[in-house]
Amino acid sequence: MNFTAQLLPASWLWGAHGLYAIVVLWAIKQAAWQHLKNAQDTHILLGACLAMTLIWQLTAGVTAGLEFHLLLVTTVTLMFGWPFAVLCTGLAQLGLTLSGYAEWMGFSINALCNAIIPIGVSYLVYWLTFYGLPRHFFIYIYVTTFAGSALAMLASRLVGMGLLLMGESYQFADLGDEPLFIIVMLFPEAFINGLLMTLLVAYRPQWVSSFSDKLYLHGK
Repeated sequence: MNFTAQLLPASWLWGAHGLYAIVVLWAIKQAAWQHLKNAQDTHILLGACLAMTLIWQLTAGVTAGLEFHLLLVTTVTLMFGWPFAVLCTGLAQLGLTLSGYAEWMGFSINALCNAIIPIGVSYLVYWLTFYGLPRHFFIYIYVTTFAGSALAMLASRLVGMGLLLMGESYQFADLGDEPLFIIVMLFPEAFINGLLMTLLVAYRPQWVSSFSDKLYLHGK
């Protein structure tokens, strides 16, 4: 999604600024800053922010505001935890805006739809599977990561499309086949996140804060 000032009422955009500011301040308060004392951890986090900025520039779509791109928010959330995911995606959105790919007025509502909502869904799926299902490697990969990232993408895009319809930027009939791209994007989002997390927990499990060999592998 890439909202501009012309697509939504100004009051919604200013309200989004306020809501996003609250979320960012909460994330700053909850973040485990002591981990950044390790230079390697800092470099990994900044590298993830840069990679996300570049990937978010690769968009597809013909209807303004309904552009589609991979999110990869689930991977960042599972790697660093939700507070650092909020800050990382914020830096990615900042990079897009500074590069001219997005407008400043739409900064917060873009961040809410492309980052905060999928982060919330990803963390909720992680929490539900961690406490509600057996702690097994394949459950972590297929449910927490694969299904979680697909649901995160679905929620992000449905909310974004709902905002455009409620803001009367478009009528549903005007969208044509665009809503079908939401379904089309679910599999690549799930596949890429699942592949990345499989590689990370196999070769760099120390980079993934939500994964533990003791919990998911030993004795299974």
